Amino acid sequence: MAPVLKTRILLSACSGLLLVWSVHTFAAPRPNHLLPQYQQSHQAAPEIPHASASSLRASSTSAFAGSTTFPAHVPSERSGKEALARGAVKSGRAKESLRTLGVSAPLAATAATAATAATAATAATAATAATAATAATPETYAPTRPPGGIDPATAVPLLWQNATIGQIGAMADGSVQQSDKNQPNGVAGLDAAGRFTAPVAGDVTAATAGSALSGALKRPLSARFAEQPSAGDFGITLDGTSDDSTALQAAKAAVPAGSMVRIPAGVLHLATPLQSETPTLWQINGTTLADGAPITSLGTDVIESTLEGGKYFARGESRADMAPVLRKDLDVTHTGGTTGFVMNLEKGNCTIPAEGAALNDYVWCHSTVLNSSAFGGGQHVAQASLAQRPADALADGKGSRSQIWAGYDEARDETGQASSVAGSMVGREVDVYANGDDPVGWRIGLQLQIAGTSADGTPGKVGKGIAIGNNDATSTYGTLIDAAGRFDTAGIDLSRSTPVNNAPVLNIGANRNLAFSDDHKPHFQFDSAAYTLRYWYDTANLLAIGMQGDVTTSISNAGSGVAWTLNGQAQLGLNLSGLNAPEALRLAAGQTLSWEPTAVVHSGFANGKLTEQVAAGVARTLDTSGNETLPGSLQNSQTIVSLTQPTAPAYVAKGTAAIGLDTTGLTTPEALRVADGQAISWEHTASVQTRYASGQLQDSQNGTPLRTLDASGNETVTGSTRNSGMTTSLNNSAASAITLTGSAGIGVNLTGLSTSNALRLGDGQSVAWEPTAVMTTGYTATGLTDAKGSTPLRQLDSNGNETLAGTITPNAGVHLPTFSRATIKAQPNPAPGVMVFDAEDDAPAIYTSAGWMLVGLSALP
Repeated sequence: MAPVLKTRILLSACSGLLLVWSVHTFAAPRPNHLLPQYQQSHQAAPEIPHASASSLRASSTSAFAGSTTFPAHVPSERSGKEALARGAVKSGRAKESLRTLGVSAPLAATAATAATAATAATAATAATAATAATAATPETYAPTRPPGGIDPATAVPLLWQNATIGQIGAMADGSVQQSDKNQPNGVAGLDAAGRFTAPVAGDVTAATAGSALSGALKRPLSARFAEQPSAGDFGITLDGTSDDSTALQAAKAAVPAGSMVRIPAGVLHLATPLQSETPTLWQINGTTLADGAPITSLGTDVIESTLEGGKYFARGESRADMAPVLRKDLDVTHTGGTTGFVMNLEKGNCTIPAEGAALNDYVWCHSTVLNSSAFGGGQHVAQASLAQRPADALADGKGSRSQIWAGYDEARDETGQASSVAGSMVGREVDVYANGDDPVGWRIGLQLQIAGTSADGTPGKVGKGIAIGNNDATSTYGTLIDAAGRFDTAGIDLSRSTPVNNAPVLNIGANRNLAFSDDHKPHFQFDSAAYTLRYWYDTANLLAIGMQGDVTTSISNAGSGVAWTLNGQAQLGLNLSGLNAPEALRLAAGQTLSWEPTAVVHSGFANGKLTEQVAAGVARTLDTSGNETLPGSLQNSQTIVSLTQPTAPAYVAKGTAAIGLDTTGLTTPEALRVADGQAISWEHTASVQTRYASGQLQDSQNGTPLRTLDASGNETVTGSTRNSGMTTSLNNSAASAITLTGSAGIGVNLTGLSTSNALRLGDGQSVAWEPTAVMTTGYTATGLTDAKGSTPLRQLDSNGNETLAGTITPNAGVHLPTFSRATIKAQPNPAPGVMVFDAEDDAPAIYTSAGWMLVGLSALP
């Protein structure tokens, strides 16, 4: 009994030590039960009978209570001694085994747990003895491990009641312990849903994982990682100081062309630019440069980033013929659908409520900016749209295609209020800003170009280049096209257009107005009924041009202006030589023809007499009987034409007309005014002229003065001249070439015209001095003739000879030409009756059939 008692005491002591240790220990490292001290002995041991778990726990409790008897299932005294003896052979290892067992077992530090631990220690001790008894068993024990492992509360099944300590240790090493939960080299705990999260170390890329989506297959993690390569896989640091060039270059070289590589958040530092011809898409959200600036360029690669809170795509550098930074394609392949449905390739919604933006903010729902300093023949377009109907669009034989629009802009104001209430609105604004002139290139605000699709094809005919109108009848236009602002060339310039088939460059339509002021009072209109072009001022038709070339002017500014004024330089002021009409110019009774700017010298018909005047004095008068009175003179402007062509006439009338220039309907004292030094030519070659120059009214031919009338009414008959710009061709023989009606200060004013010929008439034409054209002045084959009807009253031939049908009645007497005796005798073939004044004899001389004869004079009494 003594050995048995010693054994009990030893076990009890060991159990006590275990109990004391367990009180002070919470979680120690898990013991390694595969150490040699836990392995089976190769010595044979008697088989331990089976016992229930309850009897084992009872014996353990008795041991802790200090009982001196063993439970029924404990081996005999001899067996116990043999077991202890075998254990003492290696006493150090046995003690170490017990010590290890006591120190390494993680037990809860509570009284109940301590008691349970004691029970487990007693069982372990018994198992050690059993190990010695079965050491001679040649086969290694292979236990069946219970699900969930063994903990202090686990009852040992009958299957393990005869296990050795080494076998139990081997079993415990392969089981899950409560103390292993969430511990290093332990196991992960499960949450309430039965899931666990375990930290992973080492290469797990060969592991497989599946998606939670229905039907998804499990794939290796390496395949998943390869789908989203990262620069972090290649050792990028992103600390702002280390060179990240090598990592980025390696990542770029490792992936196929066009792949996307992520760059983790951090600070990028590149000492060397990326070098590669293959494109890469870099996703660099959250990455910045050392100064905090966002990354906007990685060579020729496209970057995708978040810049200023928005998605950002960019390419900082380029090579020739590169693809766009961002391309979007939409191939519409379906049929059917809902009528009116709009399918978009891209759609952006930009909503600005009443308080959606700060006051005076600018919100641009779409913005495209092109900064270009390039030179050469290329074109750089900030934004381009192309709508194209392909050549084979009609090949399916389904008929006409749907409309295509290259661009569409629509701005709507649905308030129903005027712009002064709801605010202004612009459909589209096109601004072009530049300084300086355009001597070579063009700066075009809006270019609309319509042409054929192929230069080799049939020329296309466009119905409307620009169509401006309403889609419905709900509105009218105040101003259709309003060009405001300054310009120095032309408001609308059509000079570079090339009309085909005599097409008009501007067509406003018949009976429509072309206005020249805001009040629309001065305007042009084509009267389709009369086929006449009319110029109106308000409701007054001031000028009309008929289809036969006849011009009618209606003037209503009596005494305040000139009916017709020509300014500038020209060979002829008014050229009527090409006009086939017996009357080249008609003046009303009481009107005059002025010969210089101040209208001092003029001719006119009034009170039955043709009168030429200088100032207020009558210089010469010819009555209806052919009687001429020489005493004195008269002169006075509205339609003004400024000319700058000194080599052409101001006005040329051609064709057939009853009257070349008709001013009989004009209420003005002067029908025609010419400047000082200007002349009226009476035939085509301008050889025969009448002019006022150097204070004298003069008739001349080929530059030689033939008749001169001075301011005092003195007439000198000796010698004559004639010569084109504004040309009017007439073919209406039943109407006047120019008809002036109304009231004006002067009928035709040529005083501002720089030309030697103020008025030219055709051979056989005449100037009529009153409405009935009874009193006329004209040039015929016999010379310059003043006539009443068909009866010549005064004629002046090419040699300067004047023939009067009546008598000369000078108020200041007749002044004969004064010559010396030698000059008088040298006159070639003078006509009989010629009278001159001999200066040497101080007496008149008359040429007779017998030669020159002096007239005897006697003193007045």
